[in-house]
Amino acid sequence: MGTAEFKVPDGKLVEAKVKISKEKISEIRITGDFYMHPEEEIEELEKSLLGIPLEKVNDTVYRFFKKKNITLVGIKPEDFAKVILMAAQK
Repeated sequence: MGTAEFKVPDGKLVEAKVKISKEKISEIRITGDFYMHPEEEIEELEKSLLGIPLEKVNDTVYRFFKKKNITLVGIKPEDFAKVILMAAQK
């Protein structure tokens, strides 16, 4: 399982643990000191990423945040995508 951390410039820290199986995300855990409301949506984001190929991470993350009414403080959707891909490469 690959792990990566990303400190958003002037923002928060986000960490991802990602396991890849057959070129797809088979396990994922996203943590950090960012603010996301409602908080339980982080679990929904993780579920939405299971089983997708790495080349679809950016699109999946952007679509997830676009369709949900989520408040983010100190982090942006692209920061989630970045750390997920960083972890997947380890």
